[in-house]
Amino acid sequence: MKSAMRLCAAALIAALAITRAEAADLAPTPVEPAPPAPPSFYLHVGALGAFFNTNAQSTGGGYFNNVAGVATISNATIRPNYTLGLELGYFITPNIAIALSAGVPPVLHAKATGFSLNSTFGTNLLGSTRWGPAMALVQYHITQWGAIQPYAGIGAVYLLNFGNISDGILVNNFSVDQNFGLALQLGADIMLTQNLGVYVDAKKLFLSTDVSGTVVTTNLPIRTHVQLDPWVIGTGVTVKF
Repeated sequence: MKSAMRLCAAALIAALAITRAEAADLAPTPVEPAPPAPPSFYLHVGALGAFFNTNAQSTGGGYFNNVAGVATISNATIRPNYTLGLELGYFITPNIAIALSAGVPPVLHAKATGFSLNSTFGTNLLGSTRWGPAMALVQYHITQWGAIQPYAGIGAVYLLNFGNISDGILVNNFSVDQNFGLALQLGADIMLTQNLGVYVDAKKLFLSTDVSGTVVTTNLPIRTHVQLDPWVIGTGVTVKF
């Protein structure tokens, strides 16, 4: 009798073990969460400074280095400009983006260096203009390094003129021409979260323009070709979405 009971108990235990094993096999396997989708856009907003390396050369249509045979000018200079910079990019692939970059147009003041009558006139300001370089860039972003994501870009820049200001003592009808140039870019996004971070950015613009006007109280033309070639440095907040 006891043997039969032991046999029944063993059979019951074996049946329960098999049932539990089958139940474990039928339990759903946990699914790994999918990695977040890469961003489609990014936005840079921050402080922007333009630092010029000006070199003026006399061109046809007038003269620049000698004003009416009375005053001489050795060159033109432009002080650094500071403004709010904006850049919007779209990722064609997770690593390649196209971007538009610009800023709130600041006022550019062109001054004459080596002006022989500076002490007489009390100023060497030639004139001013409200300007802004607009850039279209193709970029490569390195996103495999975690939070630090460097990028490099190349593209075209167009010098926009939003209005000339004849506020100089030497020149009437002061005018700065619009023109195309080349832009090279190097920077990095430092991501604090998946979508928010900070950036540092440097662009070298190979950009020149013609500056023209007439000598005060005369109709004598002044025209010069100015090689601007600024460094444009920016830093601020980056948002990826």
